[in-house]
Amino acid sequence: MLHNFIFKSLPYLFVILFIFLEFTPNYFFENQIIKPYMFVTILYCWIASDFRKFPPLSIFILCTLYDLIQSDIVGITSVFFLITQYSHRRKFNELISNEFKETWIKFILSLTAYISIFLFFKLSFSDEETSFKNITISYIFSIALFPLFFSIVNKLSLRFRSYD
Repeated sequence: MLHNFIFKSLPYLFVILFIFLEFTPNYFFENQIIKPYMFVTILYCWIASDFRKFPPLSIFILCTLYDLIQSDIVGITSVFFLITQYSHRRKFNELISNEFKETWIKFILSLTAYISIFLFFKLSFSDEETSFKNITISYIFSIALFPLFFSIVNKLSLRFRSYD
């Protein structure tokens, strides 16, 4: 029983680890802090791989924790991922091919939409300066890291499916 509980909680611990890894300082290019969207990438990978792994309440709690640590507008990430999970749940019943290229393109479009909405709210409601160069570099790193994270999450998801 304890063994089963530990394996069920590993995806949550994995996602929480990436929340905190995202906010550790990563210096590139003349000591500017670049933070790839690792949490967004990992959670999207889990939802794309197995949307049943994270119920809506857990997505809400994890995304709220992410927004609180990020200290920006709280709730945008939660709404985004709840809509993403709902769309994956709806599409799972249809006959759609799940090729990696399609998943990657959907991720790029979703990340673009997320960053655009986030920037719109940040520019509208915050007086803080926004570095578009850092956001662009973070965006490119996130897209480049997606295949690695997706393969890791897909392997872990298949491995832990027997413990559900």
